[in-house]
Amino acid sequence: MNYQNIPRTDLNPSVICLGTGAMGGGGIDSELSAEILDRYLEAGGNFIDTAHCYSDWIPGERSRSEKFLGRWFRDRGNRDKVILSTKGAHPSFDAMHIPRMTRQEVESDLDSSLSLLGVDRVDIYWLHRDDRNRPVEEILTMLDDFRRAGKIRCAGFSNWRLDRAELARKAATEMSLPGFAASQNQWSLGQADASKGDPTWAYVDDPSINWHREHHFAAVPYTSQANGYFRRLEQGTVDQASNLVQGLFHHAENQRRFARVQSVQKETGYSVSQIVLGYLISQPFPVFPIVGPKNGADLDDALRATETKLTAEQVDYLHRGHA
Repeated sequence: MNYQNIPRTDLNPSVICLGTGAMGGGGIDSELSAEILDRYLEAGGNFIDTAHCYSDWIPGERSRSEKFLGRWFRDRGNRDKVILSTKGAHPSFDAMHIPRMTRQEVESDLDSSLSLLGVDRVDIYWLHRDDRNRPVEEILTMLDDFRRAGKIRCAGFSNWRLDRAELARKAATEMSLPGFAASQNQWSLGQADASKGDPTWAYVDDPSINWHREHHFAAVPYTSQANGYFRRLEQGTVDQASNLVQGLFHHAENQRRFARVQSVQKETGYSVSQIVLGYLISQPFPVFPIVGPKNGADLDDALRATETKLTAEQVDYLHRGHA
């Protein structure tokens, strides 16, 4: 397993982050969830991501992922072995157009997450969405208060657009605050058709990549494997993918990128999964792809990418078709 520092922090996560959105009954039962987590730690992984709202789209119990992780930490006694991140400030699913970014709302989410996870603080606390009408200075001050209170070690943003990220970066410098340490937006080798996805998602595009590079700013992207799209192309099973996957990723540009993946395969001997994740890991700034394996085999496949080393020319070729 390889590890990398998140700039401007003392955190050194494994380069593959384990996402737990489906764990604890949100698609993966508790027994299998525990097996995947145990296997991840045994392989040297130490970076686990969740959110206060994970699986709340399923009727019934709320915060299944955080509750499950809290039980797992208690059973294993291994909290100190994990860099733990969770997210709050997500709008209500029946009112996604209404931000939840008041101090009362965010602190309520954070305190609830700490209680459910059974921890005193989280290592990274992500704001799951933005409120573009709220000054970034107010948001940064709130997060720094949480840090000073010992509830979080550092903060990140998820689904924030580049203009707001840059405003926050400048404001943090002017206010002498730590500011955000990392981003968690949608990004993979598969170019997403944003018109077919969740309108509240934020996507990593070329200007965003340039911004991360310029400021050596860490990225922790979700759907980092394009929901298995390239593996489905390899297996000839794209027609069995969900409507979301087909809508987001099944278009001509990604089929051209798959042809380039096959070319890099011949050069390197890497698997499709290694190349898809290696494209992210090999960027000139720290990237920690989030993977969401459904079983041990999926996890093993993703972890093989930790040793993948692509050249800058190969990364550019995969992305643009030329070196």
